[in-house]
Amino acid sequence: MNISKLTIAACCFFALLCAACQGDKTMDKQLKIRRSAIAGSWYTANKSALSKEMERYLDQAKNISKNRKVNALIVPHAGYAYSGRCAAYSYKQLEGKKINRVFILAPSHYVAFKGASIADVDAYETPLGFVSLDKKVVLELQKSPLIGNISQAHIREHSLEIQLPFLQTILSNFVIVPLIIGDVSPDDAITIGKLIAEKVGQDDIIIASGDFTHYGSAFGYMPFKSNISESITKLDTGFLDLILAKDTNGIFDYVRKTGITCCGKWVFAVLTAAVPENTIGEKLCYYKSGDMENDYQHSVSYAAAEFYTIPKTKNGKDKMKQKNNVATPLTEEEKKSLLKIARDTLTMHVEGKGKPDLTNYNLTARLKEKAGAFVTLHKKGQLRGCIGYIEGVAPLAETVRENACNASTEDRRFPPVQSSELKDIDIEVSVMSPLSKIDSPEDVIAGKHGVILKKGWRQGVFLPQVATEQGWDRETFLKHLGLKAGLDMNAYKDAELFIFTAEVFGEK
Repeated sequence: MNISKLTIAACCFFALLCAACQGDKTMDKQLKIRRSAIAGSWYTANKSALSKEMERYLDQAKNISKNRKVNALIVPHAGYAYSGRCAAYSYKQLEGKKINRVFILAPSHYVAFKGASIADVDAYETPLGFVSLDKKVVLELQKSPLIGNISQAHIREHSLEIQLPFLQTILSNFVIVPLIIGDVSPDDAITIGKLIAEKVGQDDIIIASGDFTHYGSAFGYMPFKSNISESITKLDTGFLDLILAKDTNGIFDYVRKTGITCCGKWVFAVLTAAVPENTIGEKLCYYKSGDMENDYQHSVSYAAAEFYTIPKTKNGKDKMKQKNNVATPLTEEEKKSLLKIARDTLTMHVEGKGKPDLTNYNLTARLKEKAGAFVTLHKKGQLRGCIGYIEGVAPLAETVRENACNASTEDRRFPPVQSSELKDIDIEVSVMSPLSKIDSPEDVIAGKHGVILKKGWRQGVFLPQVATEQGWDRETFLKHLGLKAGLDMNAYKDAELFIFTAEVFGEK
């Protein structure tokens, strides 16, 4: 079977019923069980092998949400061979979290209906065991005429079931509220989302299951004939940005204008109405099945994303506030080590040779401490890429290595760096101090402080050197930061502001 056929098989058209599925209405003596419809096809039916596969994917992902409250996740739903690596990035964010109940929103691929449907069962079964429904919440939701039980919608559906083994691996002692989403209008999506929001508790989470663009003749969607990979990415990025911005009506407009073949489109519309207004959306992972063989004749896109909030301390302050907490300065040798890691990583990553082994470098205790850091690339004096982490989510050396890769290929403002450009690129590393919340914009010192501006669900960040490079004073710096956050130029006057400093050093 060639890659094109495999890609098609990975998505909506390769669903095979296993023998157990034929007994969807099979009753245990006491419980109604929804038997697995896809074990043995979309994922292995062997319990031990499935557990190892889940652990392998999760081990490869990174948890960047240790200081956040995760409210919702976007997760793909193709066969694990295709989207498992991407899905793990979302589920990894639940590591160490206390989750009591999971609301799963998944699209209907086989049955058309209006509204949403919840199966009349007590539990779902996978090779890893049973997952119980919260029947009380189910019955309360089904009081709405928009949420019923369309039994045929659940018999073959893979998009919901395929989320369960990951949940069973990363969580314990949880129940689910599983909804299949059919056709909805903008008003329907908002109504269903608000109904869900009313039921979501402090230790609950929402999972939104959906794949992005399905490109190719098999999907009846070929809106562009050239630059296919870049065009698909641009199409997906535009859609994901609307989702992360929680723009419910914008989602419907985008679907109408582009015809994007995203099988989770109405799921995401419901999600945007269900998450709290103060949540922040962030992409975690994105790739296309066509990337596997650089063949986009038939390609399906997969994205992982997180919606989160910053918890408050007992006195009502953000946990991000860390006054008078200054990071230990780096020595010249430590700076040289980080630049060497960044340069080696950039070269190996761009040339397709992976990443360097950090054990080959002189890693001091400081380089093994968790710290935020950005890697910035300049080509002949012009910005060529810049990505990093504000907070310390990994050891400093690992953070620099990761973001040397990200800056070269994941900065959406620029095309991926090519090997022919390496000789013309200079690397700059910025190592972050802890964040401090400030009470007044007057506390910002242009050229010294980097700033995070937060207002509602919008957020923007500038590194300290931005003011110096642009020749901005404090007021101009903050006005442009408001614009970067998608707000107006006066947003800084009543927004939350967090400052940090950075040690900035480079190859030149």
